[in-house]
Amino acid sequence: MGASESTPRSNETKDEEKRKQENNNSLGDAIAAATAVATVAAGAAGVVWGISKMLSNNTETEESSRQVTEPSLLNTSRTPVVYEAARGRRSFWSPPPPGRFKMNTDGACHPMRQDGGVQRGPSGYGGILRDHHGNWVRGFIGFIGDQSDCFTSELYGILKGLELLDKLKLKQAILETDSQAAFQFVTGHDDEYLRQKEIVRASWSIIQKCKQLAEKNGITFKLVPGKDANQCADKLAGMAILRRSAYVEFKDLPQELKYLVEKDGQL
Repeated sequence: MGASESTPRSNETKDEEKRKQENNNSLGDAIAAATAVATVAAGAAGVVWGISKMLSNNTETEESSRQVTEPSLLNTSRTPVVYEAARGRRSFWSPPPPGRFKMNTDGACHPMRQDGGVQRGPSGYGGILRDHHGNWVRGFIGFIGDQSDCFTSELYGILKGLELLDKLKLKQAILETDSQAAFQFVTGHDDEYLRQKEIVRASWSIIQKCKQLAEKNGITFKLVPGKDANQCADKLAGMAILRRSAYVEFKDLPQELKYLVEKDGQL
C-alpha cells in the first residue's frame, strides 16, 4: 500500500515542478520582452535627441552666420556694434520724419589683391538724398582708384554725403550707412588704439572732416542692418566703379536707379 500511494504523490510533484518551470520561462520571456522594448525606446529617444541636437546646432550656426562684424578694424576693448544681415527677415529703407531729409551712402571695392590683410582693388562710393515722401532729391557717385579698399570707400561716401548736405544747407538730416566700422569711427570718440591701424591712420583726416560736418549741421548717423535697407546707395557705388569718374553729382534720377527708388517708396 505504501508503494502504491507514493506513486501519485511523485507524479503530482513532477507536475508541480513542471508548472513552476513553465511559469519561470513565461516570466523570463516577459522580462526579456520588456527589456527589448525598453532598449528600443531608449534607442528611439537617443535618435530623437540626436536629431533635435543636430537641428539645434544648425539653428545656432544659421543664427551666428547672420551676424556681421568687421573685427579687423574694431577696438576689441569695447563692445562692437553688431547687426543682422537678416536671413529670412529682410530690412527695408524707411523715410525720415516729416520735414527732414535722409542721405544713404555706400562704398564698394572689387578686390584684386591683398595687402597687409586688407583687400584692395577698384573702389568707389555713392549716395542718395531723399525727402520724407521717399522722393529723389539728389545723388552722387565717385571713383577712388584701383588700389583702394572698402573701408576707405565707405568713409568717402559718408564724407561726400555730408558735404552735399552742407552745400544744400540741410540741417538735422539723417545719414545712413551699412558699414559697421565706418559708423563706429565717425560716431566714436578719438581713440589712440584705433589710430594704430594703418588703414585707419590713412583715413583719419576723412574721419575728422565727417565729425566736423556732422556737428556743424546737426546730422544724425544711423547704422542700417544690411544691404536691403541701403540698396539704392549700393547700386550707386557699383555704378561709380563701372563709370570710373572722379565725382559726378546727379540732379535728375539716373535711369538705372529708377526701379529701386520707386520700390523703396512703395514700402
